Amino acid sequence: MRRLLAALLLTACPAGAQEVSDLIARDGLSGARAALEARAPAPDRDLALAATRFLGGIEAAFQARHRIGATDPLVPLPLLGAPLPPNPDPQPMTADFVTVMMRDLSAAMQDTRDALPDAPATLILDLRDLWLDVDGDGTRGAGEDLIALAALPPPEGGAQIRFDGADIHWLRAYTHLIEGVATLILAFDPEPALAGRIALGAALAEQFAQPPGQMARAPTFDRQAQAFGPVLDRIAVVLRTLRQQPDPALTRTAGDHLRAMVAANRLFWAEVALETDNDREWIPNEAQDAALGFDLPPGTGPLWLSILDEVDQALDGRMLIPHWRMAPGHGVDLAMWLDNPRPVDVIDWLQGSAALPYARPGLTVGRDSWDRFVDSLGGRAGLYMLLLN
Repeated sequence: MRRLLAALLLTACPAGAQEVSDLIARDGLSGARAALEARAPAPDRDLALAATRFLGGIEAAFQARHRIGATDPLVPLPLLGAPLPPNPDPQPMTADFVTVMMRDLSAAMQDTRDALPDAPATLILDLRDLWLDVDGDGTRGAGEDLIALAALPPPEGGAQIRFDGADIHWLRAYTHLIEGVATLILAFDPEPALAGRIALGAALAEQFAQPPGQMARAPTFDRQAQAFGPVLDRIAVVLRTLRQQPDPALTRTAGDHLRAMVAANRLFWAEVALETDNDREWIPNEAQDAALGFDLPPGTGPLWLSILDEVDQALDGRMLIPHWRMAPGHGVDLAMWLDNPRPVDVIDWLQGSAALPYARPGLTVGRDSWDRFVDSLGGRAGLYMLLLN
């Protein structure tokens, strides 16, 4: 999850001038954004503004978590799974915590796209300048540096990245990916499950506030409860949320965002392939070098596009999702579920009965492209998957 945070924050900041990086280092994201909004529109300014809006959306999500003391990883999802600096004086969590966070995050992604320029632009950002005001106090704390948040080793050489015209499509793709996930979470409405968790916590607090009765024995479960209670709470909230009836309008919108993510990725790789410079590249073509020193095996771009093409076909129902219980040539129509979703009972889906209403014969998504991707990148496949989105 820390690698995911690094990928999200590093890659989300496309092109401009070193001045913008200095602004962020000195005044934070909100100060840099205000300064950029006061300037006349221009491609470089617009790209820098989009970068601060994107990172500002991530910062706001972290601030929401920090306010209620949810600083440990919550669930293995972007933003919810990254560890944060502790809050010694948290506020109580409300049932609409996740809902408000996802709505604000979706709005930030749309604001980012609204700022993206239509013309080529350049933005230079230094990794060491980037920080998120997690505690909202307006000052840069040691635990708020990007390097510290992402648990990255300090850069030994240069940490500058020069984002250019191709990277505009990369950032647009990532905004659609994040908004698609946020919209899918909203479709299931997590408020009732969180309200139940809050009610449980209040009832337990009332129990422990009372003196033990005469029949009470020595506590045998306190340590176990302290260790496993929060984990079980998170699992229960996720499972109960998935059992909610999803909003079809929102599941369809989530599918639209994921299709837009694929389309923007295609434009990104098409433009990257045409680049002839080699100047602090974020994601390089085969004739370029990555500014941060990582290597992409030859053919990474076409191979990743082949994976995204299957994702696109699955979203449209032209390919089916294989299920272990179903015969060859049969699978789950994801487009059918997005259009007319039902609650997701994890056990029933694993067992297969919940998948039957969406099952039909057809061409299923294969493993060939994914296996080649994993083989070419080895143990780094997960990290590069998040990097390439």
